[in-house]
Amino acid sequence: MAEPAYLRVFGHEDLRQRLSAAIIADRLPQSLIFQGPRGIGKQRLALWTAAAINCSDEAVRPCGACRSCRLASRLAHPDIHWFFPLPRPKRASGPDQMRQKLEELRASALQERRENRFYLEEWEGPTGIYIAAAHTMRGLVQKSPAMGPNKVLVIGRAETLISQMGSDEAANALLKPLEEPPADTTVILTSAVPGALLPTIRSRVQAVRMAPLSVAQVREFLVSEADLSPGEASALAASSGGSIGRALASHDEEQEAARQSARDLVEALFAGGHSARLAAAHAYRAFGARGTLTRVLTEMTRMLRDLLADRSGAPDAVLDPGSVPSISPAPEPSPEQLIQALDTVEEMRLLAERNVNPQLIVANLLAQARVA
Repeated sequence: MAEPAYLRVFGHEDLRQRLSAAIIADRLPQSLIFQGPRGIGKQRLALWTAAAINCSDEAVRPCGACRSCRLASRLAHPDIHWFFPLPRPKRASGPDQMRQKLEELRASALQERRENRFYLEEWEGPTGIYIAAAHTMRGLVQKSPAMGPNKVLVIGRAETLISQMGSDEAANALLKPLEEPPADTTVILTSAVPGALLPTIRSRVQAVRMAPLSVAQVREFLVSEADLSPGEASALAASSGGSIGRALASHDEEQEAARQSARDLVEALFAGGHSARLAAAHAYRAFGARGTLTRVLTEMTRMLRDLLADRSGAPDAVLDPGSVPSISPAPEPSPEQLIQALDTVEEMRLLAERNVNPQLIVANLLAQARVA
């Protein structure tokens, strides 16, 4: 039987077989972290694993047919709890009200995800998994399963547990459930940047590494699942880096604007003139547009990686050949300079996710990463 809705995981077949076998043999660790690049299906696989844990079939998990699987596929299973970064609620006067408002936001986001399984995480303003949400999770861990036999917490983008005003409080609140979860509880974290998690968190979870999908797999998904034409799917897959999420985001109408802005910033890096870099920085407002700048910096990373592959004599590693000639500088930057630029862009992208002034981010980026 075909797996419906949120039980549909594209790719990662070998990993799914190993997870299913471990669940059937009762050998799955209770605290896990699925780690790998963004957009490759980590949270989707975590939900699939949660469904498999509660599936009533003895031989194939998840079966997709039992009542538990049907509920899980609709994000309606009472023992599978999915947490992810949310905007900080306004006018929350105390801890209890903060928890309530966060749960209302999460319920609304889950409904949107039920209606659109190809959702893209885009919020205006800062987001995080706040201490109030961590306390909600601890409360769920202490309760008995509603329909059993197990309850599962899926915590997407777990690195945002520690990205709140320099506080580690939210992350620390989960240490005990991760170290000694009840026998009927599994906690699955996902992260594209596991190094950003507290060492005390990383030491308590079993890492499951997920590789990017192949270009062919991304193309197949875009044709069969997203109903794109073969030509459009091929173009998006070629520049996806093995990430279905990135390919879907690239299909968004706003993405082309982000690509152009990224090209402008890359060209400013190589222009060599102070005035050109200053003008590029002033093109950004000093507030808002966090999601837009994050997209631009993600596209910039891809362009610089393609340029690095091209300049290092590895043209086969270039994901989007069309982007390389348009950003070719003279004189050419060295691979070392491009690596330094990539590191700086990644630092700035993390700042953008924390709602730092976009204009300052771009100004610092162009000052620190320029290669001319």
